[in-house]
Parts: sequence; C-alpha cells; structure tokens
Amino acid sequence: MFNFKEIKTRLIWLSVGLGLSIGIAGIIGQFEDTLRANIVLAAFIPLVVYMSDAVGTQMESIIIRELQNKQRFHIGRFLHKQLFVVVPVALVIAALSFGALTAIYRDTDLASVVSISLAASIFTSLLTGAILPYWFWREHEDPAEASGPIATVIQDFISVLVFLVIARTFY
Repeated sequence: MFNFKEIKTRLIWLSVGLGLSIGIAGIIGQFEDTLRANIVLAAFIPLVVYMSDAVGTQMESIIIRELQNKQRFHIGRFLHKQLFVVVPVALVIAALSFGALTAIYRDTDLASVVSISLAASIFTSLLTGAILPYWFWREHEDPAEASGPIATVIQDFISVLVFLVIARTFY
C-alpha cells in the first residue's frame, strides 16, 4: 500500500534539495574561468563532494542515534567531542590525497587545491551533519527524514564553493 503521508514528506524535502542543487550549478558557472584554466579540477568536484557528504552522513547517523537515546541533549558537548574525531579524519584524508595526487599528476598546486578543499569541506560537514538534525529534532520534526536531503544539498553547496574558491586562489 502507498503511504501518501510519507511520500509527501519525503518529496517535500527532496524537492527543496532539487531546487538548491540547481542553484549549485549556477555557482559552478561563476567559476568557469578557473575551471577552464585547469580543466582537470572539474574531475575532483565529485571527490570533494562525496567525501564531505560521507562524513556528514556519518555525523547525521551518530547524532540521530544520540537524540533518540536522550531526553536532554547538549549540542555543544556533542560538537566538541566530534571535533576531536572529524579534524584528525580531515587531516589524514587531506594528507593521503595530497600524496596520491602529487605522485599521480606531479602537480603540487592541484594536489594542494584538492587536499585543502577536502580538509575544509570535511570539517564543515561536522556542522551540517550535526546542526540540521539537531534543529529538526528541536522543532519536533523527524530528523531522519528531513535532515538527510537538506544537509546533503547544503553540504554539497559548501563543498563546491570551498573547492572553487580555493582553486581560484591557485589558478
């Protein structure tokens, strides 16, 4: 049987994500000169977006689990604790990508753009992955349904913007 209420709820959040994603395409267009200067940069947009989304999704899962198990929840304590996980993860991923890309492409500027972007966007995923589910929970919305699509598109926007701004400083 169709559950029209659940379909409606999911479609609302996914539609918001669709609209915001279309806006991301417009932002990428603003950096056309940067991408044209080094076309290989475009190949790394999915990598930066994926890695930050993956960390954000982990964060969403962790905070939603925590929210379900607690009547009183302190977002500040949660973020502080997670900061000591996400920052080392971001730095290790950045270092690994820098080494691999330098070895493969022999281009330290490219490796720097990608690795710095990875570190920065992974760090920001701590906020999008934790703050949005927490906000929906506080507003008595289901964070499992609402935060996924919205956090993903916001994180995608942030990741692409971070990547292109950093790329513009190098090229």
